[in-house]
Amino acid sequence: SLKPEKSWTSELSAEHITYNGMLRTTLFFERTRDALYSQALTATVSTVQNVDAIHTRGVELAWQAADLGIKGLDLNSSATFTDSIITANRGFPASVGKQQPRVPRWRATTVASYKQNERLSYTVAARYSGVQYGQLDNSDSNGFSYLGFSKFFVVDARVRFKLDKQWSGALGIDNLNNYKYWAFHPYTQRTLVAELKYDL
Repeated sequence: SLKPEKSWTSELSAEHITYNGMLRTTLFFERTRDALYSQALTATVSTVQNVDAIHTRGVELAWQAADLGIKGLDLNSSATFTDSIITANRGFPASVGKQQPRVPRWRATTVASYKQNERLSYTVAARYSGVQYGQLDNSDSNGFSYLGFSKFFVVDARVRFKLDKQWSGALGIDNLNNYKYWAFHPYTQRTLVAELKYDL
């Protein structure tokens, strides 16, 4: 007896172009009826149900810049605030007024890249996500556990070097700060990555 999910989605963006980059602001709105949600009841059992109404609104700021203060230094960053609330749910009244699962209020990303020369470049990236929930009634108060969804702040770093016209290599560290976070299962902690590439 599940109904199809229906949404009205809209967004409004404004961009400002500068001599070395761009600043963008986006407002977004969404009204969803009969949202289809799969929710885990136990580690092996889940259920799919309709959620009568979810209202979402938010704003995103994004900034891109090239040669920022130093030639070869590029920056790409964004921050998003989202207010996504369940406004009606006859099948599960305890979820009304709660935050939509897997939609954090705050998210942010920053990527800085520096090209020292034609052969050598460096990249550092930082990612943040605020508190999020897996249950429709937001009852999973501890996201740092099995079946949970936690907040996180992760930093990645990478060095790329070009050996010649066809050969290149890279060394990196994912989750440099060794943050322990979960999305149903634990994510990978600090990880060393090495890459050797040959282009035809």
